[in-house]
Amino acid sequence: MNNCLFCKQVNVIVNESLEFYPGFILPYNYDFALESTKDIFFSLRNLRRDLDLYITRLDQNGEPLRFYNDPERSIINLANSTNGGVEDESIFLRLKPGSYRAYVKENYGANLEFGAVKTSEDVSFTLELDADTFGSTTRLGDDPLLGYQWYLFNTGVLDSDLVNNTQYTGDIATPNVDILAPEAWKIRTDGSQAILAIIDSGVDLFHPDLVDNLWTNPNEIPGNGLDDDDNGYIDDIHGWNFVENSATPARDMHGTHVAGIAAASGNNGIGVSGVAWNAKIMALDIFGGRSKADDENIIEAIHYAVDKGAKVINMSIGLNLKAEPSLETLKKFNARYYNAFEYAKSNDVFIAVAAGNEGGAEEDLEKWKNVGDLDRYISTPAVYSRFFSNVATVVASDSMSERALYSSYGNSATIAAPGGDTGKMIDIFLPGPGEAVDPISATVNYGILSTVPVGTGGIDQDYDFAQGTSMAAPVIAGMATLIRSANASISAQDTLAILRAGANVEPSLGNMVNRGLTANLYESLRLADNWSGPDDLLALQQSAETPVVNLSFLTNGALTIKGQTMVSRSAALDPITGFYKTIDAVGSVYDSLGNIVRPGDAGYAAIALNDNNIVSSISGVSVDDERSESFEFALSESVFLAPFAKVNDHTWFAFKEANSDNFAHFKLLAPNRFGLEDMKDGGDMDFDDHIISFVVDTLA
Repeated sequence: MNNCLFCKQVNVIVNESLEFYPGFILPYNYDFALESTKDIFFSLRNLRRDLDLYITRLDQNGEPLRFYNDPERSIINLANSTNGGVEDESIFLRLKPGSYRAYVKENYGANLEFGAVKTSEDVSFTLELDADTFGSTTRLGDDPLLGYQWYLFNTGVLDSDLVNNTQYTGDIATPNVDILAPEAWKIRTDGSQAILAIIDSGVDLFHPDLVDNLWTNPNEIPGNGLDDDDNGYIDDIHGWNFVENSATPARDMHGTHVAGIAAASGNNGIGVSGVAWNAKIMALDIFGGRSKADDENIIEAIHYAVDKGAKVINMSIGLNLKAEPSLETLKKFNARYYNAFEYAKSNDVFIAVAAGNEGGAEEDLEKWKNVGDLDRYISTPAVYSRFFSNVATVVASDSMSERALYSSYGNSATIAAPGGDTGKMIDIFLPGPGEAVDPISATVNYGILSTVPVGTGGIDQDYDFAQGTSMAAPVIAGMATLIRSANASISAQDTLAILRAGANVEPSLGNMVNRGLTANLYESLRLADNWSGPDDLLALQQSAETPVVNLSFLTNGALTIKGQTMVSRSAALDPITGFYKTIDAVGSVYDSLGNIVRPGDAGYAAIALNDNNIVSSISGVSVDDERSESFEFALSESVFLAPFAKVNDHTWFAFKEANSDNFAHFKLLAPNRFGLEDMKDGGDMDFDDHIISFVVDTLA
């Protein structure tokens, strides 16, 4: 281990209030040494000004590594957290034995700009190094290649043998981007209660990381040459090859890779980990070793999967058509294909579909302009998520949580998940002990590591990297398998809603995927494991500070929430209440030009309550004093609903900035229950003049 001068503890909370003097500028340094590998959360809290957090390694002299060992040149950092203003900073890293420095640095320009008062109190902060929480709140398998599966468990550094074209060795800083699998696996790893059908090219049925997770047809006797279950397929033990009409799939890289992402055996001491550790894989080969699949084989495979009890299907396949993505076009193009999806929906089967890999500039040149825009053109089967509430179209994200450059995209896409990038060119810094170097350009493999046919892989012979929306879709399929295994009452529509309700909102994805949602296995499993019905999705996402109904888990047309509101009145005045659509939880709306208008902005009330925003089925409600009435609703827009009331000459909102008396007239009384205070300036503050309760019956 490197020697570290004056090194301190690794598990520590440091509270500092630094004395300011003319010319004083942070950084503040906290040096520490590790004798073994540690998983550490670093946090910087209780800020009074804009401070940032950095982590670097120290050389044998206790100095941070720099380029050329030049004190005037920048420090080589492993990671940083640089949020604006006084927002907390946080970093997670898995660090190997050695000496390190956590240092706090002032965003000096921003603090000058915002007129920060430079006193000792102003530069106080709390720095915490926590090496205990990760181990107590997560579960990791013993799969030896898990460290390369950054999309499951991002340690903050990747091993150097992921770097090509360089003789240097060391670690490479990488963003903390993953689906929070270790946290989720603490909740659940068992995916065996929901059969997962892989409709793809052939899966290697003898792969050691897949063989224990293969679905076995319970009504078929292996190898007797008979159709024991009378379903038209002889000896279909683990699935079917629809091209060769046999029970033996063609061993293929693509199908094997996809199957491993979703459901390679976890914690078995070999290879990689799937999202669902012990799912049951139904292998349905629609390519038979060929480069293209016929629609008839795809349709037959969907019917087979449904009939044999699959609850989740993954379809990492696609075909592009230069046609408007309308229902009429789809039915005209292939009515039987459409009907197969209808069959899956009617039998409560969830389907994850790859968005397509036509998002790059080269595809625009080779095919047609904007070929990858799912909002403009048809990519089938990805297009079916526009019309079916059991289907998720999955966009591929990269290690920066941005859209992978190849990925198809669109506001109609359901969710993003890691699809990888096998050839990302970056500048890296790989010094040895006591050395420092200039940055070098290298190709870094941030691809998705998974199973491939035995003996054909570049990693331990049986594994390799790949990229594509084909890799992103099985991440979602594996998540869906865990979700549906958590509770038998969770339907295909519930699964889609849980995936979206648990997702992170990633602003960088913008209109590349609906609401910028990206997969979060931990939050989705937390919802699934506590599931009692769709009401949970509303209740668990409500905030008492801004009492709105969060319907962002819906999908603009395909996924519909049905239920009723009950309105009770206890007031001398006669309020007329209702709800209007907002684009976020703080009441923002769009004006006619697409500009964002927030509560307190000029003209807010008129814009918020125009005919396009008012939810007519649950608005304009007036009830007699001490009476209650119920109103049914069916809502299918991915929006937030904010309450309003008209009382005499006043219009009251839940957002005080929108009200003439600067008082918030609605309060969250209980989950899915809102109370109105109808008098100016708050009146008696009892918030019972109208009480509005939401009851959600179903997702359809």
